[in-house]
Amino acid sequence: MGELRSSRGLKIGLSASNGWWEASRRTRRGRTKWRRRKPFLVFLSIVFLAALGGAAYTASTDISKLLHVGPTRPRAAIVDGLSEDLPNPELIRDMAERLESAGYVVEIFNGSGVSVDFFRRLPSMDFSLIIMRLHGGRLRQPIGLLIGSGLFAEPFNENKYLEEYLSGYLLRGVPYVGDKDYFVITPHFVSDKLEGRFRGSAIVVLSCYSAVDEVLASAFLSRGASAFVGVDNVATDIYLDRVGLELVRNIAGGMSLREAYSKTVEEVGPDPETGASLRYYDKR
Repeated sequence: MGELRSSRGLKIGLSASNGWWEASRRTRRGRTKWRRRKPFLVFLSIVFLAALGGAAYTASTDISKLLHVGPTRPRAAIVDGLSEDLPNPELIRDMAERLESAGYVVEIFNGSGVSVDFFRRLPSMDFSLIIMRLHGGRLRQPIGLLIGSGLFAEPFNENKYLEEYLSGYLLRGVPYVGDKDYFVITPHFVSDKLEGRFRGSAIVVLSCYSAVDEVLASAFLSRGASAFVGVDNVATDIYLDRVGLELVRNIAGGMSLREAYSKTVEEVGPDPETGASLRYYDKR
């Protein structure tokens, strides 16, 4: 087997094993160079990642500043089902302005916007305060007893809501004021037919008999409402509007619904014509 002498004086055999040794030697030399470069490359990688992370943090911080809108404002609904039969736009405007000044985002529903389907969707709208100004009435059961109360939702149409009407979830009723027939929402409709649940909403129902007993209040509480205020008898619209505004004034002043109810009853008292008064219910 022949041999050659390298420029460094090393004898290198021309065998396969020597060939492997030379390749191995070059590889190890390459590894030696790699080991010498590696700390520097690692340092560069760390610097690059740190810079990239810093840029991402800065960008996300800038974006969060642009998108930051502060704490979520509570939402209030004013449902004016009397806007056509007993309109009082000054009252609705006053209520809305007081609530807005207290930090609420206020939405007003009236006219055709107050319907059976509107009430069906109401829990999913995520209002923390709901004030309803509606016609209301007592419910006569098949055996003749008056149990519970109903909410007048929209003018009656024999071609709408047939299944719920025929099954008794909706009734047909005529309010004390006006001559239109209405679909009347029953407590069972509230319990069984609403979509979703209220997330602790405080509910005020300014209508006749809305709190004649606890049946309607219990239906709303069973669907997630935290508190309910209604009226225990037939009442004049003047009284309903007065106590409604007083409740809103107290709520806008920072009171809970329970506190606002107590203050309103103390300041306004019962309806001077009918003796009707407010009633309060909650889950306690």
